[in-house]
Amino acid sequence: MTAPVSVIVPARNEAQTIARVVSVLADMPDVGEVVVVDNGSTDATAELARGAGATVISETQTGMGHAVRAGVSAARHDWVMKVDADLDRFDTDLFAQMPAARGPGVGLIKGAWHDPADNMPMTRLLVRPALHQMFPGLSHLRAPNSGLYVFDRSLIAYNGLATDYAVDLDIMLRVHAAGYDVAEVDIGRIVHDTRDVTHYNGMAEQIFAFFLSRQPRMLTREMVVLAQDGAQVIHHALGTIGHRLAAGVRVTVYLEDMNALGSRVLHELLGAYPTVRVLPLDDRSAFSAHANATGLCVLAPYPRAGGGSALSEAVALFEANHDQLPGAVWLMPVHDAGREITGFAPDMLPEVADGLALKQAALGALGVSIPPLAGLARELFQSYASLPDALRPAYGSLAGHRHPSVGNF
Repeated sequence: MTAPVSVIVPARNEAQTIARVVSVLADMPDVGEVVVVDNGSTDATAELARGAGATVISETQTGMGHAVRAGVSAARHDWVMKVDADLDRFDTDLFAQMPAARGPGVGLIKGAWHDPADNMPMTRLLVRPALHQMFPGLSHLRAPNSGLYVFDRSLIAYNGLATDYAVDLDIMLRVHAAGYDVAEVDIGRIVHDTRDVTHYNGMAEQIFAFFLSRQPRMLTREMVVLAQDGAQVIHHALGTIGHRLAAGVRVTVYLEDMNALGSRVLHELLGAYPTVRVLPLDDRSAFSAHANATGLCVLAPYPRAGGGSALSEAVALFEANHDQLPGAVWLMPVHDAGREITGFAPDMLPEVADGLALKQAALGALGVSIPPLAGLARELFQSYASLPDALRPAYGSLAGHRHPSVGNF
């Protein structure tokens, strides 16, 4: 028996079509429930949806992303199908091909449709060219911007999804960055409400801004962190890690001491992110990047900073993967409170904004006096490539890979 699907239908003033959409969807195979998200309707959308058998929830913050987030959170099942409320005619047999295409390693299935009155300007002129340049692993999709799809919400941190029209792309990129396949099936001819140029202009601005926000986070460059314990990570790198987790990057953390207080705190807080693994350092040799990874960023303690064997293990991991996954090793200024690290010369200042709340929570759990956000707003690293030769022999030289490790991960 296949896993049931929750269908979510964001709706705002869709009284003309919502009852039929709900009735048709409820009769589809594998559908366990239909959830209509009333997004500030002023007509009878909610009443008609409820009368057709849907579960109706209200999301007062208007915007497609807010409605989708509310629907995904309210769904009873992990497999969620998102469907538009303004559909006029569609073939349920073809729609059923989306959940039917689920299989091992597949995290999302897009529905590729065609509408004689819609030549898909957003997809042709913006989304497909952007994906081809930024995420070539998704360039096989004919309709990547389709708002009709089914996905496994357990694979992503869906509480942080985009709140506007970019939400459908955000879900797809998170599934891709987590290492799962994005498939596509033909769902035939669909008739939508007519869209005017103003609608597309606003949508294009939101989607373009979304792509710009994701470019510096390099979603498919996997991050690996090696440290003596969780406290080192919390103090010196959690803002950086959290900033990337907020966008869906996959992160693996290896710790020498899994039982230390900081390690337990880190493990508990990161448990909210499906793309994180916290493992013993002894498991480092079994590391395997996910199938969609295009690069690797390794964080480790600076030499002479009480990092134990974490740095040597980090260099070994980087060397073992560099031929397939280019990237960099960044060094954390791990130190006892108030002690300056001799020789540490930071040359990296990554963005941490979306990770500051996570870092504050972790410091609070450690019982540390928490500075204001402004005091947490930077974390400094030194690239391994910039280390003096005198500090390299015990750890390895990364021979042949001494390109500057500047800029983004």
